[in-house]
Amino acid sequence: MKNNNEMSQNYVNILGIKVLSTTLPRLLTGVREKIAHNKKFYIVTPNPEIILASTKNILLEEALNSADFSVPDGVGLSYASKFLFGKSLNIIPGRILFEKLIELANKKGWKVFLLGGYGQEVTKAAENLRKNFKSVKIEAFAGPKLDNHADPVLDPDRTLQKEALRLINSFSPELLFVAFQNPKQEIWIYRNLKYLDIGGAMVVGGTFRYIAGITPLPPKWMEQMGLEWLYRLITEPRRLGRIINASVVFPLRIFWFKVTRS
Repeated sequence: MKNNNEMSQNYVNILGIKVLSTTLPRLLTGVREKIAHNKKFYIVTPNPEIILASTKNILLEEALNSADFSVPDGVGLSYASKFLFGKSLNIIPGRILFEKLIELANKKGWKVFLLGGYGQEVTKAAENLRKNFKSVKIEAFAGPKLDNHADPVLDPDRTLQKEALRLINSFSPELLFVAFQNPKQEIWIYRNLKYLDIGGAMVVGGTFRYIAGITPLPPKWMEQMGLEWLYRLITEPRRLGRIINASVVFPLRIFWFKVTRS
């Protein structure tokens, strides 16, 4: 794996958040190296919406910038990097990275823990993964409801929080995938990583819904063109506000950032 100085050369800073540009094979190699040498790590997948949120949330900013791998998930970040620095970013959608890490875990016979999601989606996602990947060992738990500081909301949630930590540490997985939505999932990993007996963790947003079969996958052509956001808007109209942030507010902030620093 590259040393820290070499890694830093692959980062760009977008509105105060460091974002990595690398290839999927190099990223998977980095994960393998971390696990092989027992170096705990975590992966975040910033997109325009999350980066905008971090400008008003110091804890989220810290969580993103403390990650070992900050992998850009959203074509808007590539456009921003090109506009600001003259170089594009290699976008790796979080869902695709999740799938490749599951394939790697299956190949290596690793243990994987799925945490979070809504209702029974995490249980269904685990069932579907077990059907398709016979060598990976998978456990799942919905966990607590969290506020935007990643704290349990009610007393029962505090109990579920303790149970989540107990289950994860008892299982001791190589990979932990956390789906509490942003900014909860990023902050939860940042605050709890030191208490976890794991190889590494990754935020996965709505990925469990895809794996569980609750949300249909976007057409390949939309995925390849970076239009998964548009597909999610069509299939989930409630996301309109988030899409406006990503496609209107974020570009304006990027433009203003460059103008004021020229």
